[in-house]
Amino acid sequence: MRRLALVLPALVAAAALAAAAGATPLASTREDFRLPGTQPLSLTHPISTPGSCAPCHSEYGQPEVEPLRAWRGSMMAQSGRDPLMWAALAVSNQDAPHSGETCLRCHLPKGWLEGRSAPEDGTAMTAADREGVQCGLCHRLVDPVAGAENPVEDAAILAALGAPVPALGGAMMVVDPNDRLRGPFDLIADLGGDPHLPGRSTLLSPFHSSSELCGTCHNLRNPLFTRNDATGEYELNTDDAPADPTTGFPEQSTYDEWAASEYASLGVYAPQFGGNKAVVSTCQDCHMPDVSGKDAALGLTRDDLPLHTFAGANTFVPRVLPFHPAFGPEVDAEALAAGIEHSTTMLRKAATVEADIAGGNLTVRVTNETGHKLPTGYPEGRRMWLHVRALDAKRNVVFESGRYVFSEARLVGYGAGPGDPEHDPHLRVWETEQGISPAVAALVGKPAGRSFHLSLNNVRLKDNRIPPRGFTNAAFEAFDGHPIGATYADGQHWDDVVYPVGPSAVRAEVTLYYQTTSREYVEFLRDENTTTAAGNLLFDLWDDHGQSAPVEMVRAFVESDDATVLRCRKSAARLQASYRKTHYKEWSRCFERRARGLSCDQTVRDARIAQAAAKLRDRLGGPRDASCAARNLTPETLGHPSVCPAPCSAIVLFGMADLASCALCTAETLNAAALDGAYGAEPPLLPTPVPAAALACQKSLDRAASLLADGWSQALTRCEQANASGKNEPPADCATAPGVAAAKARAAARIASCSTFAGLAGCGPAGDASQVAACLEAEVGAVVPAHAEVAYP
Repeated sequence: MRRLALVLPALVAAAALAAAAGATPLASTREDFRLPGTQPLSLTHPISTPGSCAPCHSEYGQPEVEPLRAWRGSMMAQSGRDPLMWAALAVSNQDAPHSGETCLRCHLPKGWLEGRSAPEDGTAMTAADREGVQCGLCHRLVDPVAGAENPVEDAAILAALGAPVPALGGAMMVVDPNDRLRGPFDLIADLGGDPHLPGRSTLLSPFHSSSELCGTCHNLRNPLFTRNDATGEYELNTDDAPADPTTGFPEQSTYDEWAASEYASLGVYAPQFGGNKAVVSTCQDCHMPDVSGKDAALGLTRDDLPLHTFAGANTFVPRVLPFHPAFGPEVDAEALAAGIEHSTTMLRKAATVEADIAGGNLTVRVTNETGHKLPTGYPEGRRMWLHVRALDAKRNVVFESGRYVFSEARLVGYGAGPGDPEHDPHLRVWETEQGISPAVAALVGKPAGRSFHLSLNNVRLKDNRIPPRGFTNAAFEAFDGHPIGATYADGQHWDDVVYPVGPSAVRAEVTLYYQTTSREYVEFLRDENTTTAAGNLLFDLWDDHGQSAPVEMVRAFVESDDATVLRCRKSAARLQASYRKTHYKEWSRCFERRARGLSCDQTVRDARIAQAAAKLRDRLGGPRDASCAARNLTPETLGHPSVCPAPCSAIVLFGMADLASCALCTAETLNAAALDGAYGAEPPLLPTPVPAAALACQKSLDRAASLLADGWSQALTRCEQANASGKNEPPADCATAPGVAAAKARAAARIASCSTFAGLAGCGPAGDASQVAACLEAEVGAVVPAHAEVAYP
């Protein structure tokens, strides 16, 4: 990197460069940015640093769920080090003096609360402040709306505020002045005492399970402007007068988008987001999914433990921070690399893509699977687009749109108009564009129209981002978040794009990309910054470390040759069935021997299963995959959404290698259900002695479970194959396929041979033979459809 010699003082030191000719900063004052809520220098106890949480909340043997470890890799932990924020902060202060106050209160809240936001360039902030949105801040937040469900201590805190918080957003936070920690669990009841005594105390806070807590920062309105209800325009306020924070210009509206979605009103079945929770509703459900484990060394094991990864979409800042000359030594590069993986996974769950070629047109549907607009949040440089290529029968490219030149960090056709050689009339980019009104432009000496000058922007020029489930135009108009330059009907949470690819096109490659920040924005922050080195530093980090390379969210290959797709489906089904049989055989042998008090060679068992799994991976998404990957097919080509069917929905389906993981998971889940029905838990090394007749019945139950799982899955697969190939016309309801009934009958016959079920576990205690058979059918039937969906979603 060319600027390794830079250190923090250079980042914020004046560069003594003249401002752009003709530009005039606003006559704003610090008072213009004063907002309600807890004010600086009003805390009795300072915000504790994350290091004080480390002894209990890290390094206790559960690295995948330890809160501090997960948080360190998140943008919450890096909000105070974000080099893009520092560059934008400098430009904002140039355009509107003192406006950096609004940036610092969100990104470095400890320093803001403790009085270090003056001066507003951040020079007074400390390394502890740069820990960003940290544990001690979030866990001292108080619900700004009084409620009987909240801690009794909150009433006095709210009463002591100079002014009540009128709405969520703008970091108008209410913070307990004392070091009393709040969270969603009753730790005192769970542990029999307060684990934070004597230095602190602990309170139960429902607010910490609500999206309203996240809305504290994830709604932003510029307080320099107030909406004129008569004209709908945002006008500059009177100088040196704090405005109504509910009527400022909407820079970001992520919380409002969620609040007007189906996620908020009803909840949405989306197990891919919720971890152990299938129906998600709150921000935390998706960005802090429920997992199993302990949140502290002496904590209880929970199945509703919130994972503190705070996964979002930013893959750029975590990638460059380890190389930052001032902040690099402060970060954990390994944790940041894990954070990039979490963000990439989140992006690949965020949308699904369907594509089809017919009548010379390629139609692509992009569906928003999130609880807010896609994309959402910070408006500058953040975008999502489609890259499509259509091919003829000889695999010649006959149409292309949305090509990104990675070596130049350039989206071909972006910003190019008619007559430009690179003009792409079919380019679809989802983004929001803000700008400066003529009145404000005349005042500050800048051109009206589209602008990256965040603190000066007071006009929404474009917003074609895809709305969430439950969208209505009226609800989004209420917070000035309605689409601009695009039309979405009420209830529409997808966008259709039609490309005229011509009659020769028979195949197409479709990729949905997301980019954290664009070349255009990074160059703007470099070129406009006339007061600090932050813009140049940002550009060098960007230029030297990947240029914020876009992330492939979804890939789909459209194949007009149904026979090619069918061959892939058959191959996937065959490989999965082979693995399932091996897996069941090896586990069944161990269970049966354990039930008789004999040992099982687990090493041999695991080696055989691993060999079978390697064979599946080799031929599905691997080097010997001639039917799927070699044909450029993707899970989306087969009709999959972005994730594997439940209960394996944690697996993101991006390529055929992911489908292999899905096949293994669903096969093992089906076998686990069958074995659970036959044996219950794995038999102990020294089982309770049971009569010989019961042991014979145990073997019959095992065989019945195998017959049922094998026959039922095969019947579903055969039926779906017939549907896909057109042999069933109209397509059959495979849930009632004849083979299913036959499999149930064979299993029931095995069970009927039992003379007694006494002493058996699993389905054995269910009652007579018919009741045991029904129990086994329920166990297998709950998961066998997911097994078949791998090849035939």
